[in-house]
Amino acid sequence: MIMWYLPVADRLRHFFYNPKDAKLMCWWDSDKRKKGDGKLRHPADACQWKKFDEQYYLEFGKDPRNVRFALSTDGMNSFGERTSTHSTWSVILMMYNLPTWLCQKRKYLLLSILIQGPKHPGIGIDVFLEPLMQEMETLWKEGIDMFDGFTRQTFNLRAIIFTTIHDYQALFVLSGQIKGRTGCTVCVDETVSSFLEGSRKLVYLGYRRFLVEGHRYRSKKFHNFFDGKPELHSAPVKRDGHYVFKMVRAIQVSYGKVTKDGKKKNRDKAPIAGVPFKK
Repeated sequence: MIMWYLPVADRLRHFFYNPKDAKLMCWWDSDKRKKGDGKLRHPADACQWKKFDEQYYLEFGKDPRNVRFALSTDGMNSFGERTSTHSTWSVILMMYNLPTWLCQKRKYLLLSILIQGPKHPGIGIDVFLEPLMQEMETLWKEGIDMFDGFTRQTFNLRAIIFTTIHDYQALFVLSGQIKGRTGCTVCVDETVSSFLEGSRKLVYLGYRRFLVEGHRYRSKKFHNFFDGKPELHSAPVKRDGHYVFKMVRAIQVSYGKVTKDGKKKNRDKAPIAGVPFKK
């Protein structure tokens, strides 16, 4: 498989060198934005944004020019053929410093990684994400010197991936921990799944468990209603992001896959562009 990586820092320099774009990168903290009335008009109005700035005020929050990114990824068939299983994955960064009507405009979307198919990268996508993660680590811990075209001054710019935008299938890939029959990050081990032989796809069921007890849809057991069985189980306990983090924080990564004869293929995940792995 082949990938293209487009560095983030170089394009940030391009944006800040332009006086108009450099001014927009502080829009979320300007007086032109309506704020303080309890309404959610911009990600900066969310409690997650405010708590993060309070916790890391000295390192990050005190300078409104520091960039908050949203990472989005998904697979696509770039050839538009329904009979083809080709899957090309793109990783795109959006800058939440900008006004809401510009955040997802093509000009301000940063295509950082393009993973050429034809195969699905699967949970091995961590290999392809490593260059981006290393650059984001530098932008968070050390920052980079940046020229502000609006104030005509040089400053130390920092950035962070503030949130991610994707569907559940992409979440399974990014997490690297949950996939297949236990693919739901809410239900985890209590996930109800079924494999459809006709379409060769795995689907997730059990959605009637989230209805209130005694709902009329729970008792439908005919074949023309749902799966033909009554739903007697209760909804699983809701798990937030902290629970998932506890699941994956102690994972010991061992690169390579084990073959049928028990031998390990150590070069299954080879370094990209000479970047060494850190176990």
